[in-house]
Amino acid sequence: MTITKTNGTLSEVAYNALKEKLLTLESGAYLSARQFANEVDMSYTPVREAFLRLQSEGTLRQVPNVGFFVASMDIKEILQLFQVRECIEPFVLKEVITRVTPSHIVLMRKYVEEQKQALDSKDIANYMKFDIGLHEVLLDIYDNPYLISMYHTAREKYMYCSNRIALSFSSDAMEEHDNLIDAIELNNTEVSLQMLTSHFENAKKRIMEGFIKVTE
Repeated sequence: MTITKTNGTLSEVAYNALKEKLLTLESGAYLSARQFANEVDMSYTPVREAFLRLQSEGTLRQVPNVGFFVASMDIKEILQLFQVRECIEPFVLKEVITRVTPSHIVLMRKYVEEQKQALDSKDIANYMKFDIGLHEVLLDIYDNPYLISMYHTAREKYMYCSNRIALSFSSDAMEEHDNLIDAIELNNTEVSLQMLTSHFENAKKRIMEGFIKVTE
């Protein structure tokens, strides 16, 4: 793995590189801090700081005298993370819908197209990144850094279990996105909220179905 060390502290660079690696791993996978330090060509100290940071966020689990493991998530925790979206996104949508510009609509549609391409190539990590980018367009308009941080943290943590429930992703989500964007473009708050609520309900069903399939 090759990483750029020009931006931010070494600990921050290691943290971001480690998050990228986690997207490729299954729940419960073992991770060696020293091995990862060699992999990214960094000293052990900033890498360990990154491991401990992700442990404090609940993404990694440390077993004394053994090492670090990717934390497992059950369906209850996944749905609790989803509740963060259900609290934040409708509120933000109502606040910013009149401030959405044609360039925002173009950006949102671009994310949908990129999602479709990622799904076709079974690239679940990028599928999730584009999904987050799409939904964060409205949060960026609202411009509340505390809200964005809370939202992004929840979405990122959910990403780390995405490979496990990849069966839950389908083209239905993109069609729901298209319908939502259409309503936002028409500046129709009521219909937009209906589309968003419907998207949430369908997404939760897909999550539960995907989780059940991989645990059978």
